[in-house]
Amino acid sequence: MGSRTGKRKLKADPVAKLARSILPEAQVRSDLVIRDVANHSIAEQRDSMSLGQTKTVRRLTRVELLHRAGIIDHDQLRACEYYLDAYELGYQTIGCTANYMGAGGGGFGSSDLLARYKAQAEARENYLYARQAIPKHMRLGFDRIVLGPLDIRLLTNRERTEFSLAAFLLHGQIGHMLAIAA
Repeated sequence: MGSRTGKRKLKADPVAKLARSILPEAQVRSDLVIRDVANHSIAEQRDSMSLGQTKTVRRLTRVELLHRAGIIDHDQLRACEYYLDAYELGYQTIGCTANYMGAGGGGFGSSDLLARYKAQAEARENYLYARQAIPKHMRLGFDRIVLGPLDIRLLTNRERTEFSLAAFLLHGQIGHMLAIAA
């Protein structure tokens, strides 16, 4: 029996392979991960299943990149994601307006900052409860990383350490809530 002489073929990275089938080559990056397709309706579910499109790619969030770099652990990652989700649900809908020739629309007045529905009010309470754990002198930097536009590649070692500490304190404040959600 003859033995095969030749180079072993390297297996292609499944993330890169899926990304190349969906995205233009210029958008294929190393910070992509495979996720299940989020279907919003039964019709979308039926279409995606019949076409075999059950997986997609998405970019890692800033917090996931910090976890991947070893700056925060898994518990701190979950606490930061909870903080971000509560903020987005509670506050990101403010200012969304629709005005169709003066009739209807879901717009807010300049002084109307009350929650529009129960889930939004609860998310605001959860966000404010979680925010209490982070000392005031760390909040701006923490919010700029989790919520805001700060590029994490530009963080200094001191800022990374402060972020890790703030995430640790945040987990201490809301860890009991994460155990239920898991």
